[in-house]
Amino acid sequence: MRDVARRAGVSHQTVSRVINKEDTVAAATRERVRVAIRELEYVPSAIARSLSSDRTHTLGMVTTDVSDHFFAEAVVGAEAEARKHGLFLIIGTIEEGAEDDEGAYLRLMLEQRIEGLIIARPRLRAGSDPLLRRLTKRVPVVEIASDIAVPGVELVDVDNRQGGLDATNVLIERGHRLIATVTGPLEWPSAQARLEGYREALRRAALAEPAALVATGKDWGLESGEQAAARLVESGKRFTAVFAQSDLLALGAIAHLRQQGTRVPEDVSVIGYDDIPVAAFVDPPLTTVRQPMREVGALAVRLIVERDARDRGPAHRHLLRAPVILRKSVAPPAVTALRA
Repeated sequence: MRDVARRAGVSHQTVSRVINKEDTVAAATRERVRVAIRELEYVPSAIARSLSSDRTHTLGMVTTDVSDHFFAEAVVGAEAEARKHGLFLIIGTIEEGAEDDEGAYLRLMLEQRIEGLIIARPRLRAGSDPLLRRLTKRVPVVEIASDIAVPGVELVDVDNRQGGLDATNVLIERGHRLIATVTGPLEWPSAQARLEGYREALRRAALAEPAALVATGKDWGLESGEQAAARLVESGKRFTAVFAQSDLLALGAIAHLRQQGTRVPEDVSVIGYDDIPVAAFVDPPLTTVRQPMREVGALAVRLIVERDARDRGPAHRHLLRAPVILRKSVAPPAVTALRA
């Protein structure tokens, strides 16, 4: 820093003020300092900045394995938004089922003097609630994809009920009246909400919902989709369309239908949920509901930036709408199906 000060002909305190973006430095002086910084390729010390300003410009984010597309997209969105605000994001990953690690990561984040925390996990473990409550007294905290409210914690999620309703309406608008659904595990609030949306769409269209046309997967994966589709077929109930609560469930269902000689979408239409990268490249390209997870991650950061940790009002739940992406796996029902 002293080399920069000498090159610019100012004090090192002035250089520090320019680096910390204080508005007490004249424009001409600020420009001389910036030129000197570029010429000397000076990189300010983050540690020194935090000591002088009592700020770390750092946020923490705890998530599941970032290979999970859902939360990986949230991380990408959060990182991009953090950079816009001159903030650095520390990411800690926790494997599903490793409840004890969550509390350890939260404590580690505190030790790093973070200025805000994002928790991006499908369900908050109750064991970390007391620690979370203590955290909210020190920094803003935002949770992604959680239905378990903790006082002082902002919640950001996709509107799953609306997503289920919109997906089912796509099928209804194309003339389908016999619509099955393949759900994720119903202990997940997101699965329950999507099922509620499906049922609401049927009610609004005055359509019946035979219990046999609801098949629940043991998880959100391909095999569960295949098994659920098998149960639908074995029920003997006719259906011309399937709303699957994840793209992997949808692809598993399509695989089983094809094994039975059923064509998609000529005989049965299928709509998924998530819009994973492969969805646009399967045959047929999958119509789906896109989860706007980058926007979710970005919103989480903005809420932290806008929310003063020492003067916070009641926390809120922020829901983003998930758009339907129309591709080739949905078509009007065959005339023979309508007559059946």
